[in-house]
Amino acid sequence: MRSIGRVRSLTIALALLLASVALAAAQAGFDDDRVMLQGFYWESYRHGHPQRFPSSGDKRWYQIVRENAAAVRDGRFDLIWLPPPSFAGEVSAGYNPKEYFRLDNSYGSFEQHRAMLETLLRQGVEPVADIVINHRDGVSGWADFKNPDWGPWAICETDEAFQNPASGITGTPPAERGRCEERPAEYTRHGGTTYQYESFRDIAHTDRRVRQDIVRYLRQLRSAGYRGWRFDMVHGYHARWISLYNRLTTPTFSVGEYDWGAHNEQRGWIWYTATNATATGPEHLRSASSVFDFTTVFTLEQIRDGRYHALYGFGDGIGMVGDTTDGLPWKHRAVTFVQNHDLGYRTNEDGTPQQGHASDTFANNWQVEQAYAHVLTHPGVPTVFWKHYFDWGMDLRNKIRALVNARKVAGVHAGSEVNPQDNARSSGVYAARVVGRHGALYVRIGGGDAQWEPSRSGYGGYREYAQGAGWKVWVGLPGNPPFREAPLKAALPVPAYVPATGIDASDVPE
Repeated sequence: MRSIGRVRSLTIALALLLASVALAAAQAGFDDDRVMLQGFYWESYRHGHPQRFPSSGDKRWYQIVRENAAAVRDGRFDLIWLPPPSFAGEVSAGYNPKEYFRLDNSYGSFEQHRAMLETLLRQGVEPVADIVINHRDGVSGWADFKNPDWGPWAICETDEAFQNPASGITGTPPAERGRCEERPAEYTRHGGTTYQYESFRDIAHTDRRVRQDIVRYLRQLRSAGYRGWRFDMVHGYHARWISLYNRLTTPTFSVGEYDWGAHNEQRGWIWYTATNATATGPEHLRSASSVFDFTTVFTLEQIRDGRYHALYGFGDGIGMVGDTTDGLPWKHRAVTFVQNHDLGYRTNEDGTPQQGHASDTFANNWQVEQAYAHVLTHPGVPTVFWKHYFDWGMDLRNKIRALVNARKVAGVHAGSEVNPQDNARSSGVYAARVVGRHGALYVRIGGGDAQWEPSRSGYGGYREYAQGAGWKVWVGLPGNPPFREAPLKAALPVPAYVPATGIDASDVPE
């Protein structure tokens, strides 16, 4: 049994940790200039399990990421989105969390987990945890929750477990079931909805005990070394809980995965995640969580057929980046990407392609290059997929690195102004001038210099910074100095680890 003195010391340690970040916003404000790397792919959990997956090698995934931490820093990545951190079974991708407070999992032991986080922080890279709190899995059954221990009161009353005899909890009195908020009317300002997830138990965030344990979990992860949150499947519960969790755990970065095709509803979700709910207009978005910009990646697929006119959108750009609904700068809350673990090629555990995942979103040629030429030069917070950077060859890695460097040298950020070039559109290609803090970035996608280069629009004083198959990027800085490399980030502090059992969550409101 842990002594009272030990618990008290751990609680004090956590208080000191939280005090050190008290000035941090619950979500980065406007003009975020960071670039994120998705630090895993669907099959990553299979590494280090040679008896079951011999082709995946002997090293667990956390060890692989740790060994590549210096390369992540060299690529000028500021954030790295890591897989679900809690225990979900001996071999699992982690999206069926069983024990939140247990931080060993298919990706590695607790020691490997902590060592990876420490190494990333010392390299100046901010770890972002994949937070799965829409649903939960039992230890061996439907609802035998452990670590933390929850009863049926933590499960939404609409969950199928209360109707299916296989769950063993169909006899739970209605008063002992969790209360939920399906289809919250508050989202209607910008649109919105929620839905049930049949694979696992839907969590009732309306119960304070649930909220307290989630806050303990997030604070435990902060003490382990995580600095940001990627919230999984956020369309399954009310956005106000994201606001609460971010306010109480002060992440430096927060992004949610909302229903992929529900663009309007994504705006509603963003609006209600704001930690400063009394702010109005654009200021309201300043403290809100970001959302993955699926509309942009789906529009970028037009590149594969040479439909470059689609990249102009309705004049302001594409996706959430180009959305000016209600006169609000939604681009500040857009996280753009080219592919992730849920899109493109994925395999079953026997190595055969999963249904609907027989090929990648973009082929490893001019297609993926041109897609990155767009997201890495435009507003929003861009994300690079691990396989693209580390597994698709040095040529692609060098081109992505050059694009990230150009972005940072020009000072392009999430709120940068974009000036589409109409003369390029008339030539059948896409081109834009993107305004950064330090200068201007010019990008052409499709064709060659004969179709468009900056001088054709009267721009001068620029240098070529990156190019590839059917795309090119230039940077213009005051005085037109020689080619520059963006500076590397300084090391970040490594916090003292505190187990969830030593963490106080009494500040969670009723």
